[in-house]
Amino acid sequence: MKKGLLLFVLFVVALTLSACWPAEVTVETTFNANGSGTRYIIVDVMDDTLSTTPIINPDDPDQTEGKGAVLNDKHLTGGVLAIQTWLEENAPDFITVHEAKVVDTYHRIFTMSFDFDNFDDFLEKYEALVNLSPNLSWDDFDAAELPQLETTGGFKKTLTFTESKAIVQASLDWAVDGIYNSIYDAADLTGFVTKDDISVLASYKATINEGVYEELRYYDATAEEGDAAGNVGKIINVESDEFEVTGSFTNTGLIIIIIVAAVVVIGGGFFVVTKVLKK
Repeated sequence: MKKGLLLFVLFVVALTLSACWPAEVTVETTFNANGSGTRYIIVDVMDDTLSTTPIINPDDPDQTEGKGAVLNDKHLTGGVLAIQTWLEENAPDFITVHEAKVVDTYHRIFTMSFDFDNFDDFLEKYEALVNLSPNLSWDDFDAAELPQLETTGGFKKTLTFTESKAIVQASLDWAVDGIYNSIYDAADLTGFVTKDDISVLASYKATINEGVYEELRYYDATAEEGDAAGNVGKIINVESDEFEVTGSFTNTGLIIIIIVAAVVVIGGGFFVVTKVLKK
């Protein structure tokens, strides 16, 4: 009995002394006046093989709470870089998988992006990503959750884009589920880590000209462990359930049409007057 209790205590201590940290995902989208644009999906994974010293747990920056150093590499078959290979082999054709980069010593950044010619093209590619998930489909979401782009105005064209956090996360599930079931290795965390634990929507940004909506992950020393928003520690990730951004453009196309029409009308009037005078 005592031996079993001791082994359990040692196991808990081992988990405390080392911990995996979820991949932090950022989604950034830029819209142009005609509804075209680009969406980036940026995945930040701390790679302990790149650091000569233990990576301090972001939830315990002062190292006063005994939260273990970040160890991610051993929980991925082939190491953290195996994520790049998996993305290159499994991303749909319209996705560009960019070369992995290292920033701030030990952060491996994996970036995917796709361009869209107009909003209908955006929706088509968005739906394809959601439907790649083995667990979800586009039809699971109601109209209020789906992406929408409203255009109003004349000389000044205003675009308003909205989407839900739920549909953004659904568009990422194909990759999260695939990586979890293909290359994730729970190792000593078996039974403690689920698919939902290996990644988090950390930051979000949408831009329409001068209009910007942005939520960035941040550290809150006063945050309670396991709050109502779903944050398990003191790192606060995207909390909003809905995103909305509005931006305006000068409608140069309409202005040009009006100018051309005015020139035609004035020119036609001048021709008529000249013809009458000649008579």
